[in-house]
Amino acid sequence: MTVQIGTPSDLKALYTDASYEPTLDEWNWLVHEAGAAYKTELSARGVFESELFGMNTYILMSMMEDYLRVPERIATIQQHATPTELVRRALPIGNKRSFINLAAMPLHYLTGRELFVDLGENTLADGLDEQLAVMRFWREATIAMRTDSVLFNMHADPKNSSHVVGDALMEEIRANLVPADDAVRTGIRKFGARLTAYAFLENCDARTAVCDTGPYQLDDGSFLALRETCADGDGDFPWLDGIRESLPFHHFVIAYRLPASIKMDNNVWGTAWFTPSDYQADIIETRVFCTDDGTLRPLDAADVDAATGAIRKAHRALYQRLAETDPEERNLYATQMYAWKLKAWGRLAGCYDEIDWTVTPRIAQSYEKFQDPNLALQLIGGVFVPQDRDSCFRPLG
Repeated sequence: MTVQIGTPSDLKALYTDASYEPTLDEWNWLVHEAGAAYKTELSARGVFESELFGMNTYILMSMMEDYLRVPERIATIQQHATPTELVRRALPIGNKRSFINLAAMPLHYLTGRELFVDLGENTLADGLDEQLAVMRFWREATIAMRTDSVLFNMHADPKNSSHVVGDALMEEIRANLVPADDAVRTGIRKFGARLTAYAFLENCDARTAVCDTGPYQLDDGSFLALRETCADGDGDFPWLDGIRESLPFHHFVIAYRLPASIKMDNNVWGTAWFTPSDYQADIIETRVFCTDDGTLRPLDAADVDAATGAIRKAHRALYQRLAETDPEERNLYATQMYAWKLKAWGRLAGCYDEIDWTVTPRIAQSYEKFQDPNLALQLIGGVFVPQDRDSCFRPLG
């Protein structure tokens, strides 16, 4: 049944004051809000499908792995820096500490909690200290990252938006935009399509490398939409060895200035939907930026064309490699990919080598169990679209 949790009285402190320690009721209000938005999005998406990967299987395994590993990894990172310090060390866009990965951290971790409870291995009363540690990291990092004084997109103004770019960086982006004539539009469309498809394949048909923020409203009624797409340039994914090196660039931000006639909605984890869907036909100005060196470097048309060709070749090579890989090994890749959201945070904190990134043996060995489609669908459905409550997540404690 649905648990009624009242709205906190001081939302400003909850949303914006990193030094404020929420009460358990306030944490549970946040957990409920996240879970309700998560359920709505997952209900709309329906069945997870992939030609190469057993998505229900690796979702189960990776989220249970998150529940086991994320607290200890966060503890190691926080021995070196606070979430606020880490956010302020680098660009807020164009890296794998992107909003989509930050938002997914508690969603996936709390899903792992639900799975362990539904499998009868834990109770809802277990693990409160670890759960609060994860929520604190997420909350502090989100307060530092966002510029719109909320924690969730559905609470932003406008609703279903996210803003992480400050005034100075916004001016830098706008100063480098170019008019979107037919040639520019065509080049950007081809590049964006190639890059998105390749990023999904790198990430085992998950969307974790593609993050949208915006709409950033402008004085003339138009708005800016930013799409960050990051390929693996750091050696995080071993299934890319020998392929990642063929790409001239790895971390990108594509900026689009769009008219008020286009509507942009951004869901709870940072995936945008545009109305009408063929929004690229209406782009006013645009630019592709590379952020490989930690700065925002505008690319010219020749750079974009070269990157498009390199990505096309890398996509073919990676698809062939994955198609020839044993299904259980592919599933391990996918489990690792989803459970490695903290790798970029560990690198920035300077403690990457202090963290054990291997998959917990019991999770790696659960492939045989969870590849049963009936069991996988039963567990996925019970957590993502529970029939007895409006949120994926039950209260902490």
